[in-house]
Amino acid sequence: MNVPKLRRSVTAGAFAAAMLIVATACNAGADSASPPVGAIQASQPAQSSPGLRTVDNAQLGKLVTDEKGWVLYRFEKDKPNPPTSNCTGECATQWQPAAAVSDTQVQGVDQNLVGSVKRPDGTMQLTLNGMPLYHFAGDKNPGDTKGQGANRAWYAATPDGAKAGAPAQPKSASTENGSDGY
Repeated sequence: MNVPKLRRSVTAGAFAAAMLIVATACNAGADSASPPVGAIQASQPAQSSPGLRTVDNAQLGKLVTDEKGWVLYRFEKDKPNPPTSNCTGECATQWQPAAAVSDTQVQGVDQNLVGSVKRPDGTMQLTLNGMPLYHFAGDKNPGDTKGQGANRAWYAATPDGAKAGAPAQPKSASTENGSDGY
C-alpha cells in the first residue's frame, strides 16, 4: 500500500466529512424560527422600536414626532378620560391613527403619559396624556405641520399631550386637500 496516497485519501475524506458537518449544521436551523447555532447576530443592527421624540418647531415650539420625525396630531373631538378615538372611516384615511406598541421608546416625553386606546375597528392606537395621536396624510416630509389648525380641530401634539400653539396657516388644511372637514 502506498502511504502518500493513503494520507491524501484520509485528508480528503476528513475534509469532506468536515464540510458535510458544517453544511448539516447550517441547514439544521433553516426551517425553525431560531437561527442556527453559531450564527452571528450581534453584528446586525438592532431594529428600533416605534417611539416618540420631541422636536423644536420655530412657529409652534416643542412638538411630538414619531421615531422617523413625522409630526403627530391630536383631534379636539377625541376624549382623554377615558381615552376615546372619534376619527373613523374617511377621517382615518386623512388622519391615520398612530399604532400603539407595547414597547414604545420615548425621548423628551414622559413615559408615564404614553398609553393606548382600542379603536372601534379593534386596532390599538397610541395616546399621549390620554389623547389619541394621528399622522396627517397631507404632511409630505418629516417635520411638516400642514395639519396644524385644520378645521380648528387638529393640532400638533406637545410633549405633555396638549395642542400646539395657534394655527400656522389661515386656511384649513383639510379644505386644501379636499377632505370633508375632519
